Amino acid sequence: MEHGTTGRRGTRGGPTLRGPLTVLGTLVVIGLEFVLLFGVHLRSSPVADQQVVVAEVAGALGAGADVDLAAAADRLAAAGADPAQVQDLRTADGDSARSRVAALATELADEDAALDVQAGLAYGGMLVLASAGWMVWFRRLVARHRRLQAEVTEQAAIAAGESRLAALVRRSADVVVVLGTDGRITYATDSAAGMFGVPVTALVGSGVHEHLRRADAEALVALLDARPEADAEVAFRLARAGGRAVHVEGVLTNLLDDPAVTGLVLTLRDVTGRVALEEQLTHQALHDPLTGLSNRRLFGDRLEHGLRRRGQRELTVVLCDLDGFADVNERFGHAVGDALLVEVAARLAEVAREGDTVARLGGDEFALLLEDTGPDGAREVAERIHARLAAPVVLAGRTVDVGAGIGLAAAGAAGATGEELLQHAGVAVHHAKDGGRGGTAVYDPTLHSAALERLQLRADLERAVGAGELVLHFQPSVVLGEDGGPAPVHGFEALVRWQHPTRGLLAPVHFVPLAEESGLVVPLGTWVLREACRAAVALHRPGRAPAVMSVNVAVAQLAAPGFVELVQAALADSGLAPHLLVLEITETAVLAGADVVAPLLARLRSTGIRIAVDDFGTGYSSLSYLRDLPVDVLKVDKSFVDRVVDDEQGASVARAIISLARSLGLETVAEGVEEPAQAAWLTAAGATYGQGYLWSRPVPLAEASALLEEPALAV
Repeated sequence: MEHGTTGRRGTRGGPTLRGPLTVLGTLVVIGLEFVLLFGVHLRSSPVADQQVVVAEVAGALGAGADVDLAAAADRLAAAGADPAQVQDLRTADGDSARSRVAALATELADEDAALDVQAGLAYGGMLVLASAGWMVWFRRLVARHRRLQAEVTEQAAIAAGESRLAALVRRSADVVVVLGTDGRITYATDSAAGMFGVPVTALVGSGVHEHLRRADAEALVALLDARPEADAEVAFRLARAGGRAVHVEGVLTNLLDDPAVTGLVLTLRDVTGRVALEEQLTHQALHDPLTGLSNRRLFGDRLEHGLRRRGQRELTVVLCDLDGFADVNERFGHAVGDALLVEVAARLAEVAREGDTVARLGGDEFALLLEDTGPDGAREVAERIHARLAAPVVLAGRTVDVGAGIGLAAAGAAGATGEELLQHAGVAVHHAKDGGRGGTAVYDPTLHSAALERLQLRADLERAVGAGELVLHFQPSVVLGEDGGPAPVHGFEALVRWQHPTRGLLAPVHFVPLAEESGLVVPLGTWVLREACRAAVALHRPGRAPAVMSVNVAVAQLAAPGFVELVQAALADSGLAPHLLVLEITETAVLAGADVVAPLLARLRSTGIRIAVDDFGTGYSSLSYLRDLPVDVLKVDKSFVDRVVDDEQGASVARAIISLARSLGLETVAEGVEEPAQAAWLTAAGATYGQGYLWSRPVPLAEASALLEEPALAV
């Protein structure tokens, strides 16, 4: 700033002789005027003296007095007259004297007039010259005044701009800090106090590195020592009280050669809010928003990184898929389901060791990345997971049981990628879940072909539902007679089969679990319900009581919107009377969602449809739900029927179930009857109906119709 002012002073003070020269010029002009006046006086004064002499002589001659012409000539000569004029006056006499004096007076008058003209011209020239000089001088004076005024205005504008700029810098959100070559702060704007957390007075004189995080100070000091010629971008963290860090970014400018600054200038801005937002967005991009665990992307990145750096070390992926999570959502709602996922995530984090990565990959699928761990160590982790998940979870006043199928996949020498390793763990999970709840399986290549076959079967099943490959077989239930002899057909249970194009006729065990996992059980169950209603109408025989048709219903069907209306539509389309339709629901399904299932069953039963509990006694049986739920029939599971003859304890359980049903006014159907002795025992125990291979296997519709032609089925 100072060198700009110095330049202006040089411009203004360069012509230092301008004042003296102006005075000297003025004195010269005045001197010339005096010289001119004096010269005019010198030239006109003799003529005036001569005119006085001639006038005196002429006056005397006119008065007739004697005039001494010689003396007059001498006086005229003394006054500087022309010698010829003096001689004419000296030699004049008598009458010629008057004429000569008159002529001389005329000559002197003419000469005086000429001198007046010359003096006037001289005076005029001098006046013109002086006027021109004064005009030039005045114009230069005006120009100088304007120049000085412009300089003063410019200086005022620059001073105002500099003052305004200084005020803006002092109050700017960006912080300006000037550093000496030793890194100490020599100047700081007012806003620096808020950024550094100390007053500006305390800031000035301190080393800038004293205010930085230790990890960032070294890099900044090295940059200051380098003194870069071009602007250099900087980014570091300021250490604040309480351990809080302030993230700043800015530019370092080298103005050591600028005499107005002579320092290294840091122009800084606080980017803590932006950094926090970036970290938040990064966290959201790499973490599950519900549980806070790593998401699939972050897990995949860490898995690939672990595979690249593992060398000869072991690495295992643990994949967990919760059991029955869909039922929790359907029974209690998604809010409870989300709370369960959060609890499971917390338990997995407790089981995980330091250095392990726990992630939620999506839905109810979780994963752990175990580095430096082989299959044996991973099995131990899986056992701890099972043990931790076995504890009941209480959510919103409800107790929820949770478990998981766990698949393990170890990185071998073949160099599998992270995605392939996850696929292997997924194959192992499916194998574990096929073995029942709470299973663990380790991947081996033979499972892969089975998984591919399973995926192909699922794709085929999706096609089969709409391609007419599904068929119904019907197994009769009979009325148990008092003598254990031939029993009349009471009704049929509709059982689905799949006529696969290449695999042949497949029983439900081969595809119904797959349909339940994939969600295809809803369209599959809808097809079975409609076809069973049509078949029941087709089985009607004149003069014979219509056969009852039993249809199995999955929990997912009950939870699907509009299920009651769907059943009513199937009855209406087929023309089947509601009391001839029995909907069979497993005991586990009833207990898992009693509060949701009960209203649906009540609506169905109010239309005349009958409700049966299938596989009764295999779950956590409760007398309260039998009392409160709208149930008409209990189906005694085959596992109890098998033991009624040879196992007294098994017989006692079966007898208790039948007695319980009779006391509640419910009918009973004994499933899986294969021996006459079993039928006799069941009849004696008071069972209402029997069903099993003793009377008939499940048969196609035509054979089922033929069974109705017989008055009773022989054993």
